[in-house]
Amino acid sequence: MYVQVDEETLDRLVELDPDDLPDALDELEERGEPTYLDKAWDGLHFLLTGVSASSPREGDPLSEAVVGVHVLDADTYAGCTEADELPAVVAALEAVDVAALLAAADFTAYDAAGIYPRTWTADADGLRAELAEAFALLHAAHRAALAAGRHLVVSIL
Repeated sequence: MYVQVDEETLDRLVELDPDDLPDALDELEERGEPTYLDKAWDGLHFLLTGVSASSPREGDPLSEAVVGVHVLDADTYAGCTEADELPAVVAALEAVDVAALLAAADFTAYDAAGIYPRTWTADADGLRAELAEAFALLHAAHRAALAAGRHLVVSIL
């Protein structure tokens, strides 16, 4: 889930006890207008970076587009990208030739790398369509947060 938050809400999330974070994220999900990538998040991260989202690349704006720039809680896969960090992430997403990446995608490599949800031996055209849709949703969520001047909270689980 990707959801926009204001400064006060982000500060509250950062200060929370990690045990209370899942409930706070559920509340955000109910109150906000979240964007969901469903099960495509790890595959999209692999498409963009060549590694699983479980091993994000610090300083790589494409990795950070999927998992966030800052970790709120590693156990619950929660992170955030602050408003002033969004321009670099959006620029990186806009520079991606997703059609070329998808055309070159070798889904046996996804399966070999253990990329979640481990359904990479299914219909390749269907997988490409799913990842293309996930990329469009991810890009739109980041652009919308940037346009609104808000932070973006990420919760994978």
